[in-house]
Amino acid sequence: MKTKNILIVASLLGLLALVGSCKKSITLDPPSGVEVDNYFKNGKDITASLAGIYSAFQEEMEGTGSGSDEGTGGRYHYWGDVRTETFKGSTYATYSVNEMANNTIEFGNQATDWAGLYRVITRCNLGIANYQNVLQYDINLTQATVNNSLAQAYAMRAESYFYIVRLWGDAPVWTEPYTDILTSGSKPRTKALTIIDSLIIPDLNKAYNLIQKNQTPTVWYMNEAAICAVMADVYMWRASIPTGGGGGAADWNNALTWFTNLQKAKNATGTTYALPAGNPIGALETGTNWKNNFLTPANSVEPIWSIYWDYTANGCACIPVFVGTSNNPVQLDPAFQIDFKRFYKTDVRVSKSIDTVNTLNHINMLYKYYNLTPTSGGITPATANANYNVYLPMYRLADIYLSMAECYAELGDLTNALKYLNFVYIRARYQATTPSSTGIAASAVPTQASMIDAIINESKYELLGEGKRWFVLVRTGRVHQIMDPILNQRNATTSVVGGVTVTTPDTRGFIDAPNRYYWPVSQSALNANKLLKQNPGY
Repeated sequence: MKTKNILIVASLLGLLALVGSCKKSITLDPPSGVEVDNYFKNGKDITASLAGIYSAFQEEMEGTGSGSDEGTGGRYHYWGDVRTETFKGSTYATYSVNEMANNTIEFGNQATDWAGLYRVITRCNLGIANYQNVLQYDINLTQATVNNSLAQAYAMRAESYFYIVRLWGDAPVWTEPYTDILTSGSKPRTKALTIIDSLIIPDLNKAYNLIQKNQTPTVWYMNEAAICAVMADVYMWRASIPTGGGGGAADWNNALTWFTNLQKAKNATGTTYALPAGNPIGALETGTNWKNNFLTPANSVEPIWSIYWDYTANGCACIPVFVGTSNNPVQLDPAFQIDFKRFYKTDVRVSKSIDTVNTLNHINMLYKYYNLTPTSGGITPATANANYNVYLPMYRLADIYLSMAECYAELGDLTNALKYLNFVYIRARYQATTPSSTGIAASAVPTQASMIDAIINESKYELLGEGKRWFVLVRTGRVHQIMDPILNQRNATTSVVGGVTVTTPDTRGFIDAPNRYYWPVSQSALNANKLLKQNPGY
């Protein structure tokens, strides 16, 4: 067998393709692999390659990993939610889940492995290196199709590295296809800020320049608005990157520029995300239709980019907060559930998001992704719930409005900050919050700090279980403020004194900060790459 230019096609294509029908058009010759020189010969090869990119990302974020080499899945919630105040390990939590929820993670934890993201990056690198060359073989292929395909590969590579720098900080960088098994797989880590400035932002700029503008998008793919959303998110992270760097006002302004670009793009219904005149909720779905964001994102006005999942092709999307009959490893934090339920009569999101019955088998329910309606007895777990196509949002317009509000507040423009906050607030509660509301400030005129607090607090409810909260806490410097009292309770000890069980809260809060804001590098990564060094604190 040749050592150069050998590509295992099953790895490239990811046979659990984004759309089940994609598998019908893929022919492998020979079945086990094909030389790169004999691949990328027509437009179908590009389509299959992109399906492999999205499949790898899909499996990493949402898949169960059962019977698959794509990863353990569920990382969307493990990385973005389980370390926060909104979720915790359930009675049936694995040791790994309790490590995440209690800030006792070690490098043997499965969720610490970045291999799945590098799998996405590898597939992107192959596409970036080869898509343009297909034009010389396929006379029916257009430059516009190649450009749109390249845009998606660049954007998905940027998104994967963005996850990596937010979770692990410094990381190895690969931008060329790995096609020679004799090439060393070991590289040292590159500084996170360098990765952002020299790879992520340039990749997103290339993607935006290549993508065809003013097109009605498919929300399952990287599109014009999605590229803008990721770029703005990158600049918001860069503004306060935990370990060095940060452009302050320049980054906040850059984020707003990309949010402006996003509003020029079209949504899945063919209209733009621009603000309609006089609408108190902006361009959002109505409160009545709020759940369309999760049940029918391909036909809704608000979603920007969602992860596709078809249970008939991919099996159960048994996410960590699944509402099936099995015992979930993750549940809503009871204190958060009580907090959210206080809005029960006035907030349209509560009864559409969580089970409001505070009894066993109910308190752990997050059913915003399921077309289920609670009764007086709440939501009953059922085997049939496995047969739902669970679409996890990567970005949607309410997320963008809250981010815009935060950018304006950081720049001292509290009027616009309140404007964009109110789009979300009014849609949820049918009333505006005002500068004199206790949700924003105790005084008649809000301060910059109280405005930012109000925005971050509102995002906790609006984006519940959408893989965002942990990154928000780290980016805004709120890990200690929010998590210290939570972790002191979660890590409490019990003892029996005079026949009475006494619970003693921990006093350490979030231990070993800021080191443990980042995740440890997994043992498998350290074993595979001898040039890696473990993150401090692990």
